[in-house]
Amino acid sequence: MKALKIICIIGLCALCHSTFGQLAYLDSLAEANKEEYTANRKLYIEERHDQWYIKPIVTLRTLNLDITDENQNVPDIRYSPSSNNFMGFGIYAFDLNIELSFKLPQDEEKVPADIFGKTESFDFQTNIYAKKWGADVAFQRYNGMYMEDPQNHFSDWQSGDPYPIRDDLSLRYFQFNGFYIFNHKKFSFRSPYTQADRQLKNQGSFLLSFFVSNFRFSADSTLIPPSAQAAFPLNDDLKRMRVTTLALMPGYTYTLTQNNFYINGALSLGPGHLWTAYNRGDFSEENIGFRPVFNFRGGFGYNGPQFFAGASGFFQVVSAKLDNANIASASGNIKFFVGFRIKEKGIMKKSLF
Repeated sequence: MKALKIICIIGLCALCHSTFGQLAYLDSLAEANKEEYTANRKLYIEERHDQWYIKPIVTLRTLNLDITDENQNVPDIRYSPSSNNFMGFGIYAFDLNIELSFKLPQDEEKVPADIFGKTESFDFQTNIYAKKWGADVAFQRYNGMYMEDPQNHFSDWQSGDPYPIRDDLSLRYFQFNGFYIFNHKKFSFRSPYTQADRQLKNQGSFLLSFFVSNFRFSADSTLIPPSAQAAFPLNDDLKRMRVTTLALMPGYTYTLTQNNFYINGALSLGPGHLWTAYNRGDFSEENIGFRPVFNFRGGFGYNGPQFFAGASGFFQVVSAKLDNANIASASGNIKFFVGFRIKEKGIMKKSLF
């Protein structure tokens, strides 16, 4: 009996030794892979570990409603906000990029309220870029829009006349777009969009995005002008709609760089599963279908060791089809920025990640 206990103890010790040995091997393998990953990235990407920055930003944000005739019998109908200018600043510190912007007052000289109306809005948009993944999040609420190109729909409209203003038109939009960067060993999205890195060599990467959005609009009366109602016989009283979209989008991005100057473009495109609800006369109807969904982002500028400047843009388009009417919404932003890097000292050397 005593010999059996001794054998069990020896076996248990051998098992523990083997297990700890395997764990130590896995730890050393993981560390070696991490060192190899870091070494490979340094050949293509320069990370700004020892600097933080602050940058002023001017942003143009947008949320439009487009109604087009698939048969092209009438010109497009577009409703837009009267003002969408924002100004703010961005900070990169503790390995975290933060941007904060505030809407500027409507310019009454260039965009007088008695001509274009006055849009009330809440617009939250953020674009997050990590080494291996990224995300775009938006929540937009716009009340009061005007119709562009009224001369195409109202024969008596003259230049200088007030645009058709729809104070009753309300737009709501929410989106989440998360994407994975396959070539994260050699390609950096942070270089052209947050300037936290610098791309040393021309590189690109395939992307895979998961996208979900909810877009809705509502008005007190039809959004189809009288001159176009004959072209939309089944939807001439269209005044409200909700479109929920779920999509999986493959894509590709590429950055060209030379002497600290860069230009980047990225496109993702895929099938979207749509759930729509809309009014037809005084009744509500629902539908399920598929439509292509895509987004585009681009950026260019100068990314030097102390100073950087440039512009970037992101646009997401979702659409739905009601008989011969294509209903689309374009959401996005364009940013112009200038920034200065500062050497990290004291508490600024700490990292949150």
